[in-house]
Amino acid sequence: MTETPSDRAQVATDAESAFMTLSHDLRLEILLALWDAPGYSLSFSELRKAVGERDSGSFTYHLSKLEGHFVAKIDDGYELQYPGHRVLDAIQSGVFHEQVSVGPVQLDEDCRACGESLTFEYDTDSIARIRCPDCGNRALEWPFDPGGIADRDADATVAAFDRRTRLIWTCALDGVCPFCAGRIDPDLTDRVHEDGACIGVIEQLDRYEEYFADDHPVVVSVDCERCSFYSFLPAGVALLTRPAVTGRLHEAGIDVRGTPLWDLGFVVDSEAVTVEQRDPLRVEISVVDAEEPLAFTLDASVETVTEYT
Repeated sequence: MTETPSDRAQVATDAESAFMTLSHDLRLEILLALWDAPGYSLSFSELRKAVGERDSGSFTYHLSKLEGHFVAKIDDGYELQYPGHRVLDAIQSGVFHEQVSVGPVQLDEDCRACGESLTFEYDTDSIARIRCPDCGNRALEWPFDPGGIADRDADATVAAFDRRTRLIWTCALDGVCPFCAGRIDPDLTDRVHEDGACIGVIEQLDRYEEYFADDHPVVVSVDCERCSFYSFLPAGVALLTRPAVTGRLHEAGIDVRGTPLWDLGFVVDSEAVTVEQRDPLRVEISVVDAEEPLAFTLDASVETVTEYT
């Protein structure tokens, strides 16, 4: 369904109303108090005491603004509702107010370009980077919430970055936005024509020239129809979303779960992807680290993954 200007205007109006509801600090304190309570619920008096508001009238007024959507009235008090949890989830992610730096942390995995050790770095732009300090190879870069670093040492942070990036990519490739649950129609994007000229949306995005997979001949375009999430994913990631394929990879000695994304050659190596056909687009993805010759073909819809023989 195509979104019209009037639809977008209504969304903006609804969003503004929701943000205004949360604009008073006492209302956020109420949500935080319920979030911290056993069972996410408190009686009226317990809730008022938890936020430290002496003025009963003021407290009742602000609580009423939350009631019915963010907070529910129950028999013995008030309970935090799903939208309230989502508000607090966003706050706890740290993206709005935290700036954290980590690393560089030396990793066990080596650069697939030069053989030197890779490092993990995280800066205040909320982007985690797996790179080689010797040759400059950018193995993988992806946003990571500051909350993913809290209460974790360096090794646990690196592992969490790998797991969360997989989760986001897998969800997007399955057609569901990992942030708003909106619809995504993944499709292969051919970066160049036979004459070498850039094509499609990539041609219009200067930032793609700084993307870690900007040398891949083909990427998977994911663009949510509801929210602002969009990106280009390495085509090899599609192999991780099909149980039959991951089983075949396991047989060939590739531990897709235990091996970090940046050490899976079919994901990060541009040479692993070969354009077989352009109309309709079809690519071959070679698994160079397998114990036996192994490759798969991927069609333009990113739906069909077939072992290549």
